[in-house]
Amino acid sequence: MGGEGTMPEGIQDVLARLAEVSSKVAPQQLRLARFIHSNPRKVAFMNSVKLAQEAGVSNPTVIRLAIRLGFSGFPEFQKALQRETERRYDSLERFLDDSAPGEEDFFQKVLSLEFHVLREMKEKLSREAVSRAVTLLESPGEVFVVGLLANTCLAEYLSYFLSILRDNVHVLSRFDHEAYGKIRAARKDSVAVIYSFPRYPSGTQSLAKLCRAQEIPVIGITDSVMSPLAPFSDVLLEAPMKFITFIDPCAGAFALTHALLTAFFMNHPEKMRQKLKEFETFASGRDLFERKDIDITTLL
Repeated sequence: MGGEGTMPEGIQDVLARLAEVSSKVAPQQLRLARFIHSNPRKVAFMNSVKLAQEAGVSNPTVIRLAIRLGFSGFPEFQKALQRETERRYDSLERFLDDSAPGEEDFFQKVLSLEFHVLREMKEKLSREAVSRAVTLLESPGEVFVVGLLANTCLAEYLSYFLSILRDNVHVLSRFDHEAYGKIRAARKDSVAVIYSFPRYPSGTQSLAKLCRAQEIPVIGITDSVMSPLAPFSDVLLEAPMKFITFIDPCAGAFALTHALLTAFFMNHPEKMRQKLKEFETFASGRDLFERKDIDITTLL
């Protein structure tokens, strides 16, 4: 353990350590870890009793988690968290702390939020994780794209473009007997892409758990390693979310999906161009589009 005022060796990043231990702790400690991970600046200046009340756990749970993270107790953990949140207190948090703007300023604030989230996602995105996701998407079986409630639009976006590039892509937008039956009947070489963002629809995690039981690999697209989807994900892709209203800021999630689709295309570009030509023949035969002068096969 470190001395008074010294962060324990190997625990310089408290939030990363929280994510690391999240799969190994009891349910109440996991609930507390998620609360801390989502509210680090708020927690950094709470006492242990207030933190326990806010997170809906007992005070001993707070102490036990601090010790589990390698600290001598809550005060040492809190000092480390204060130092880390001060280091992480970038323009996004400062921007969100501003007073309520007028209508015109609020419009700009929404756009600024989306820009900041995109920047944060760009810094965190793992090329290795994207590469592993692309490999899974090339599996010969079915692709189940799962997105419930507000996440449905993300699933539809991925499914539309992915179905142009490969066969057997299915959207599952509800947790019902039909979705259950499709996953139960799927081939072992299938894969699932699952979107789950706050407030994390419970049916999403149920479908992810079912995929895991059926040995179907899961590409999880969510906001954090502390997401309830994370334990069920063979590959985890993170698109952070920060809220100023009840409306999800989805620019990051859509951009991540765009990047994943592009990586899938570029892994076998000639094969993908042939798929695009087949789609264009289909679209032309049914007069699907007004613009006839755009050749999408030459864009990449």
